[in-house]
Amino acid sequence: MKLCEFIRPTSLSEARDKLRELGPQGMALAGGTALHFLQDQTTRRAVDITRLGLSFIRKEGDFYVVGATTPLADIQRYRAPDWTLHEVCRRIATHQVRNISTIGGNICRVFPWADLPVVLLALDARMVVFSDKEEEIVSDEFFDGQPTQRFADGSLLTAVKVPLLRAHQGFGVVKVSRNSAAFSLVTMAVSLELDGEVIKTVRVAAGGAVPFPRRLPTVEAALVGREAKSEVFREAATKADSDVSWRGRESLSPDYVRQLAEVSLHDALERAVSFARARNA
Repeated sequence: MKLCEFIRPTSLSEARDKLRELGPQGMALAGGTALHFLQDQTTRRAVDITRLGLSFIRKEGDFYVVGATTPLADIQRYRAPDWTLHEVCRRIATHQVRNISTIGGNICRVFPWADLPVVLLALDARMVVFSDKEEEIVSDEFFDGQPTQRFADGSLLTAVKVPLLRAHQGFGVVKVSRNSAAFSLVTMAVSLELDGEVIKTVRVAAGGAVPFPRRLPTVEAALVGREAKSEVFREAATKADSDVSWRGRESLSPDYVRQLAEVSLHDALERAVSFARARNA
């Protein structure tokens, strides 16, 4: 892809109008780290959205709201009660990339190895999209297909709303890669709520080893109402085949990846339960 022009709007409305005017020739741009993977020869005009006040992290009611152009490095450094995304972002790519790459760029065009869509699915996050007005889209709907389709009309992602973890809730994520800077082979994320030692609610999402990040409803059904213990986790992890078809990655066979996913899911469940138990004390 070749960029022939940088346009710097001063407001969201101006950016939206310019993208609508440009149509397929225009593209919203912040960090730009995904351009390396877009190998077509088309010429595009970039609408720079980095000066629109969309880089922030703040608590609003029951959510942490993260601006769409917030660099991953800022998310990694942020600390607050009930905050979880720093653990995810510290494992994405290298520090140099995290300084530039943004949360919006990471989720508006989803690559198979992307980590944040998996985590946001598990956490039941909401995406705030600006068109003629702001609209909140739940993660299940936002990641139902490639999100780029949502922005063809000039709409813009402005923020991501991540629910605060309440008492008795836990979160766990496991990412397996060949080295610290490599793309994910498998990413498994879990958020759950305990009632004593019984799993009251749970959301499980997978990525890396599947073509597109997705929830695992069969696994979730196998966990709800069950005691939070290792044998239950192992049994539930084997049911993931009902929800996804594992694919081989980097010379690894699909069967090996399936086993890797099951072990990773078990570990993510263990981490989420330990998190929740600590919050019950």
